[in-house]
Amino acid sequence: MSRGVLHRTFLLLNVGLAVCIGILVLREVRQTPAIAPTAAPAPTKQFVQAAPAAPHYPDSAAAADQRRWLVDQLRAMGVPNQVLARIVMKDLDRRWNKYATQVSLQCRGNPEVLGALNLDIEAKRDGEMRAALGEEGFMQWDTDNMRREFNRGKVELSPAESGVAYALWKKLQQRDLALRQLKFKGDIDEADAGDAYAKDLAAYQQEMKTLLGDARYAQSQDVSATATAASLRQELASANPSESQFQELLQTEQQWNELRARLAKQPHDDGQYEQSLKDLDEARDEEYRRVLGADAFDALQKQEDPSYTAMKKYENLWGLDDTKIDYVYGALKYYQKSIDDYQASAREVEQSGQTVDWDAVKKNLQQFAQQTQQSLQNYLGPDGLDKLQRNGVVRLNQTAVDLPNSPGGRPY
Repeated sequence: MSRGVLHRTFLLLNVGLAVCIGILVLREVRQTPAIAPTAAPAPTKQFVQAAPAAPHYPDSAAAADQRRWLVDQLRAMGVPNQVLARIVMKDLDRRWNKYATQVSLQCRGNPEVLGALNLDIEAKRDGEMRAALGEEGFMQWDTDNMRREFNRGKVELSPAESGVAYALWKKLQQRDLALRQLKFKGDIDEADAGDAYAKDLAAYQQEMKTLLGDARYAQSQDVSATATAASLRQELASANPSESQFQELLQTEQQWNELRARLAKQPHDDGQYEQSLKDLDEARDEEYRRVLGADAFDALQKQEDPSYTAMKKYENLWGLDDTKIDYVYGALKYYQKSIDDYQASAREVEQSGQTVDWDAVKKNLQQFAQQTQQSLQNYLGPDGLDKLQRNGVVRLNQTAVDLPNSPGGRPY
């Protein structure tokens, strides 16, 4: 057996042993009485001075105190911080799930109550982990989280760079939570929240590029071939491709990523760049359709479409069924394809040297949006359509409003 295999085996045994120790110690905590039996001998003065006994919390003690005591005991035994963090997170998840189940029964599954609870749990997670691990242990654990999420290419970071990167990442994370809380309360709508987060994300990415430089930032975003394959296999789970089909699609995905990266490095104007990206996407989709078959590909597209998944998730709340969902999904797909084709035709006319009346283009798209909206309203009823619009499933006028109205402009 090689030294590497022995090392990994030893590490796995240590992790397993640490978790077992955690379970046994936690069981001891729950079984230890608040007052020791009178028959137990008192510790000698010398022993107390050499190694003071840590307090044993009874079941009535706060959960946070029990977790901190357990972490201190396991840390003294040499258990690594990442293992301690997993033990704490497992205990938190168990307690949160138990509490969420009780709340769900009391509120009869009210989505507003459960949504507020989930946001509250997420807002408290850092505080609970910090209380259990201590400031140093929490920072070590959370910085590791940042490196896994941001630095997938495993770029070497100096201590100063790591500190700045962590602060930027944490700021974006907290901003995302704040926006979701505002959206849940109804203080901002889906569109405004999305726009605000997009701006925050763009600012974060630019600050990271400034910190690392373009080359190192690009390297930090790289994903290994193994990770790409694992991610794609998860995305294709519902299509259940054969191994030969999966390998074909994996090669397609890798080529698509390489072409997009190569295209981004070439000099281009914005209009041509966007069209080239669209052509690449269409070519990839056609290859997926060829490998999986039309029916499987269409079903996969549905599962990946946010509008479709939202309608399936809330079909009872929104008064939908499979027939209505398929109708709305088909109407939205037809609408999007129609306006894409129309704008592409207008661009071709302009590129051929002819003048395009973009005001007329915008007017035609607005009329088409109104016709599609009226068709959906006739089918779903005003209240049914209003629910889909308020939740961002139907946003027909957005494309028309965003079109330029000056001569020579490009509609994208």
